[in-house]
Amino acid sequence: MVFLTEEKIQKILSKARHLLQQSAVIVKDLASFIGSIINAFYAVLEAPLHYRQLERDKIYGLGPDLNFQNKVQLSEASRPELTWWCDNIVVKNGKAIRPRKVQFHCRTDSSLLGWGCVDVVSDRSAHGRWSIDESKYHIIFLELLAIYFALQSLYCNCTDTHIEFQCDNITAVKYVNDMGGMTSKSLDTLSAKLWQWCLKRGIFISTKHIAGKENVTSDFYSRNFSDSTEWMLMSEIFRRLRKQFFVPDIDLFASRLNKQIDRFASWFPEPGAFFNDAFSCSWQSFLPYIFPPFNLLSKVINKIVEDKVEKAIVILPYWKSQPWFPLLLPNMADFPVRLPGHKDLLTMAHDGTPHPLVKSINMVGVMLSGNPSTSGKFHQELLKSFYSHGDQELGNNMGWPGNDDASIHAKPKAFAKIMCPHPSPGDG
Repeated sequence: MVFLTEEKIQKILSKARHLLQQSAVIVKDLASFIGSIINAFYAVLEAPLHYRQLERDKIYGLGPDLNFQNKVQLSEASRPELTWWCDNIVVKNGKAIRPRKVQFHCRTDSSLLGWGCVDVVSDRSAHGRWSIDESKYHIIFLELLAIYFALQSLYCNCTDTHIEFQCDNITAVKYVNDMGGMTSKSLDTLSAKLWQWCLKRGIFISTKHIAGKENVTSDFYSRNFSDSTEWMLMSEIFRRLRKQFFVPDIDLFASRLNKQIDRFASWFPEPGAFFNDAFSCSWQSFLPYIFPPFNLLSKVINKIVEDKVEKAIVILPYWKSQPWFPLLLPNMADFPVRLPGHKDLLTMAHDGTPHPLVKSINMVGVMLSGNPSTSGKFHQELLKSFYSHGDQELGNNMGWPGNDDASIHAKPKAFAKIMCPHPSPGDG
């Protein structure tokens, strides 16, 4: 380990406090402080992250005549850098002569469509599309963002380690290794964000450049996607369903682009995911929102029952001929709601493409429960609503018999009453 001397620490503290007390500072004094910070790089690992806003103020203050006697107003972004040095110079003093040995090697790549990464040793991978806003950035920014997403996807549970990233973009490599840069403010900001994420976990990262021809796997992942799981319910409809039923605490079949709730389970490793593969975890402690691929609905309903989920909002098509359809009614805990037939009811999150079947299918939002007492209470209230005074009380026969088109065996009109008792959330 190498350290700053006490004399150098006090010198930095004195200069930082002096600058903070001024409403406008002399450029010469600001340059002197920046010089002290650069000289501290060898002993303070995070030093490069906390001076570039001050450097920008210095350049602005110099003006066209490059006069160090000019005065400059410190920007709102630079004052926190001065404060950081006052608060952290003592506790952050000390840097290893050389970083620990690399434990993970990861290759990343970006295209204008998306990002991809693969761990060289384990072959674990992650990838995804860019959002509409992200796709507008320059490719260099996207290359750096791919490294950030790779960290969050493959190494989110790592601590106290060294990860080497291999990238085919020289600028992205330099911005990571230098902890930022002066040429591009957006790249500098993203680099700082990336490094702050790592430092909180004791992770040291380094990057090296590789030829594009060596980065074939990551390049493939950045350009090839399976969009069949990326459909998203219109956000306004989701908000109204939440008001109609309850506020869910997790989105179980989602991605970072189509999630309706901040806490979500993704199909594969992905930035921000609470966990991966919804079926690999018990749902008992959750109150989930579930919009799964239609071919998984039988498995989803059975999982709700097996895990005794108290209540779940499930989005599904009104397909009476499907084998999962008879499983719905015994586990309903409230009246279902018919969703409006808007053309953008179901869309691709990354580009807004509407679902090809949206005009030909009727979508329904239902609240299911794997707790027999919860669903049973609703069914008792349901039975009472289906007979008048003097009628014989109906038995508890609520299954769909064979190929009979009657929705509830007890009364011909019962299904219409159950499926459409309320206006659609989008009707008005």
